Amino acid sequence: MTDGQWLLTLFALLYFVECLRLYPGSVWLFSSSGKRGWMRRPLQHLDFAGRKFLLLQVLPPVPVHVSLMPWVLVPCSTGLELLDEAGRPAGLIPWPELKPALDAATLRLSADHIVRFPDEATAATWLKRVMGWRAASEPAREKDFLKLAAQMLDVKRFTSAMNDLSARTHWLRWMSLLIFLMCFGVITLIYRWLGEGPQILAAAGFMLLLLWIQAVLFWRAAGRLKEPIKHRFWKTLAIALLPQHAMRAADHVCSALPCLAHPLAALSSVPESSRLALVRPFWKAVHHGQSQSAHLQERALESFFKVQNISRDQLETVPEKQPGSVAYCPHCEAQFSDAKAHCQDCGGLTLKAF
Repeated sequence: MTDGQWLLTLFALLYFVECLRLYPGSVWLFSSSGKRGWMRRPLQHLDFAGRKFLLLQVLPPVPVHVSLMPWVLVPCSTGLELLDEAGRPAGLIPWPELKPALDAATLRLSADHIVRFPDEATAATWLKRVMGWRAASEPAREKDFLKLAAQMLDVKRFTSAMNDLSARTHWLRWMSLLIFLMCFGVITLIYRWLGEGPQILAAAGFMLLLLWIQAVLFWRAAGRLKEPIKHRFWKTLAIALLPQHAMRAADHVCSALPCLAHPLAALSSVPESSRLALVRPFWKAVHHGQSQSAHLQERALESFFKVQNISRDQLETVPEKQPGSVAYCPHCEAQFSDAKAHCQDCGGLTLKAF
């Protein structure tokens, strides 16, 4: 390989690394490009101290994205219940033993229980909520949770936030497309056809000009935010000099505008054919789950489904019957040949007959 090919390979590798993120396993990443939106989950098989890899969209145009989390902390009469990434109970901390403290984006609830959030702002919001629940009465806790749930499930609020984020990053994302095409398209073709010469130097100089324009756009976009972006100067300098940082400049603005929302808040932004598939796992985890806070979560979801005109008949699914099966688990849809058996994987859940 020539020096130019090695350099191109290095840029591609650095750009790929720049597209990798570490998120808590409970995160749902919502991405949007124009009117098209889609959900993604981190890789569940690779765990790094409670965080998992997620690869952002590599090819431009770069979409806007926000990290969404379902309710991982729900108040109960006996204490604060923790839920895992599948909505199953992961622990219960009695109210007298609850000692919440914030460590960056990690919320420490007791000596044995921590919850990781995608950013410090979201963790701080949950810390304030948990401290309020600890001092409140049971009716007040339930009322406050239902209020929080309604806020996190507010489709109009979420759509407005995404439109605002899209407007703030519009020019950053279009400039990212130009830099990507220049770096991996125009310069590559010029080098392939003309080799090392004044033409390739002129193309490299033009790309450097694009990087400086991107740096100015990022500096101005970051300056309009209410909360300043950490290390704004150094990030701007990296964008002005390194193509891989310039192509992902909009990501810094997306990270600086966290959205406290449940994944179902994006229901109207995903394709209509995918909406029930998004809704059903959350409903089943609550309606057929074993958590002590299931009744409270179910009230919140039922209010949401009423607004969205989703009936219970649409939420319950019956799997295709396999030979020899007489019953199925309404949660995981595993099939059984004994109708009196129970699904042990779902906490001994009673089966339903076909």
